[in-house]
Amino acid sequence: GEGRLTDERILGSGDFVMKILQETEDKLKKQFSADERTEKMKEVIKEICKKEGVNIVELESGSRRSRVSEARSQIVCRLLEAYGIPLAEVARQTGVSTSAVCKIITRKSS
Repeated sequence: GEGRLTDERILGSGDFVMKILQETEDKLKKQFSADERTEKMKEVIKEICKKEGVNIVELESGSRRSRVSEARSQIVCRLLEAYGIPLAEVARQTGVSTSAVCKIITRKSS
């Protein structure tokens, strides 16, 4: 007669269901509203550009100068890994195409 935790959306019960629900809750906590996401992107871009000595306007214009490219790479990786911001949004903020963002990720993971 002991009750077990179940959820009709998850095939399984008990500890497994608890684990899945906790992971889902953790993911939801990391999600931001559109305004929060925009603010977080601006903070990261400003911080990395300042650290690397890169002008934000130059970054947003799509410059391919090595310092700008390195800063862009750091920005892309941080925004995607730490905050889960969509590729297209990261691309718009960093002055490159979505394809270029994919290439940055591929190079970093190799």
